[in-house]
Parts: sequence; structure tokens; C-alpha cells
Amino acid sequence: MFVIDNTVVSNFAKVGKLELLKDVLGDSIITKEVLEEFNLGLKRGILPKVELPFKVVELENEEIRLYEKLRVSLGKGEASCIAVAKNRKGIFLSDDSDARKAAYLLGVKVSGTISVLALSVKTGILTLEEADRILREMVKNGFYAPIESLGEVLKGR
Repeated sequence: MFVIDNTVVSNFAKVGKLELLKDVLGDSIITKEVLEEFNLGLKRGILPKVELPFKVVELENEEIRLYEKLRVSLGKGEASCIAVAKNRKGIFLSDDSDARKAAYLLGVKVSGTISVLALSVKTGILTLEEADRILREMVKNGFYAPIESLGEVLKGR
């Protein structure tokens, strides 16, 4: 199970590729807090009006305690996703470096936008050229990518 943060959802939403997330990852979830962050982006005109194809979950008791600890240094979306991924043994998807570090320290598996695009090529959903085109479009929309082509991460795999 993948627990998706607003950074990743937003990257795919901005380029009209939310369904690609679902195609690559299967059933994934977002938290109520991520939905709130996404809706705030909509309200501010930063994000496009789209239907989010993910199940929205609320925090359970033991997740609330971890969430509150994480909120000292992280936003609501990141903290809630890490708490859910830790408790439900999911993989946390985020491009936020502080959130990724916090998840790693808690033993939560972490991935992000680049990995989703690379997986889309590895599974044959997209060609390398299609995935690179999407990556370039994400960069134009403000995504910082540490690579210029997904070929850089797919070498030898």
C-alpha cells in the first residue's frame, strides 16, 4: 500500500497525470490532511480542479500520537502520511526531503515522483520518452528534479 503526500499528488495533478499514479501504484491512499492541503492549493489557484482517484483515510488512535510528535517539525500532510505508513506498513511517497528523512528514521519505506515515473517505464506503462516528457513538464511547473532523464535512474535495472 502506498500513502501519498501532497507533493507527489500535486506534481502529477499539475501535468494532468493523476491517473498515471493509480495505474502505476494500484490502490493508494491519501490522508484527510493531504486532501485538506490539496484543496487549499485549489483555493489558491496553484492546483488544477481535478478529481482525486484515491481513498481518503483518517488517522487511527496510535497514528494520532505519532502524528502529533511529527507535527513539531513537519506539515500536516507529511506527518499524517508517515504515521499511517508506519502503522499500516505502507510505503510513504513524498518529495519533501525533511519528511523523507523523518520517515527513514522511523523505518518507513520511502519513494517519490521520480520512482513512480521510473516504475511506469519499467512496467511498460510509459516509454522512456513519454516519462521524460512528463518529467520535463513537471519541472516547468516547479518540481525540482535531481535528474534530466529517467534513463539516469533506469541504467542497469
